Amino acid sequence: MTKFEDQARFHPLKFLAAIAEETEVYEQTKVLKVEGTKVKTARGTVTAGHIVFAAHFPFVNVPGYYFARMYQERSYVTALEGAKRPEGMYLGIDPDGLSFRTCGNLLLLGGGSHRTGLNQGNTPGGGCRYGALRARAQEIYPGCREVLKWSAQDCMTLDGLPYIGRFSARKPNWYVATGFGKWGMTTSMVSARVLTAMIGGQECPEADIFSPQRHFTAQAAKKLAIHGAHTVKGLTKHILPCGNKNITENCPHMGCRLEWNPDEESYDCPCHGSRFDREGHLIDGPAQNDCKRRKMQE
Repeated sequence: MTKFEDQARFHPLKFLAAIAEETEVYEQTKVLKVEGTKVKTARGTVTAGHIVFAAHFPFVNVPGYYFARMYQERSYVTALEGAKRPEGMYLGIDPDGLSFRTCGNLLLLGGGSHRTGLNQGNTPGGGCRYGALRARAQEIYPGCREVLKWSAQDCMTLDGLPYIGRFSARKPNWYVATGFGKWGMTTSMVSARVLTAMIGGQECPEADIFSPQRHFTAQAAKKLAIHGAHTVKGLTKHILPCGNKNITENCPHMGCRLEWNPDEESYDCPCHGSRFDREGHLIDGPAQNDCKRRKMQE
């Protein structure tokens, strides 16, 4: 067990609100395409000397090829009343580990991580990720009560370090910040430091560590093969008969067969992590469009 003393805890929305006081932010403006120095949106075109892709998962496939070097992982949280609240925050790093932190009079119990789109199979406590968390909660804190539950999605890189720097050697004025791997509050600050220095022509010793063009280790190459196999499987499925005789869904991003997530009642892409609701409306990227639902022939 490793212990870090004197850690700070931030409220992300309050933190962003304070930053936004000195920043001009435009919301509800979807980017459709980026070409050279032009960012084309649904409400017009913006021209910029430097463009930063900070959109969770980059939606431009070429150059960069981030779809082949990253995958998305979903994890779950249940908020409990009547559970003993520990001092500090605890992060479980084992495959089935749990995380603990408090919020007011609630204990937040997290776990159940899995690659997005691979949520099938039986789990303890009711056959779903939330059910498994509830079962573990009752084991540890008998009589506790769930008052809230939610899940989140994160981009994971092959070597565990985020991609921060030039989007591609072919696009010197494009930059990227992605692959935070559940450490968004800290690595967003690293991203700000690195990208500000690069755009301003200043030296930044950390830039090489996080460079998207860095060389990968043998372990990272092994993970590339494993996750590449998931992608090939998802791409192959869309040309095979669907188990649901009434409807089939393929992701508009690259055509992978979507999988049903019973915990969130969504269709999830096992290749790159896009998600859609029951009606095919887009929830999470890198897909940019809704999913087309197609009735299958009897």
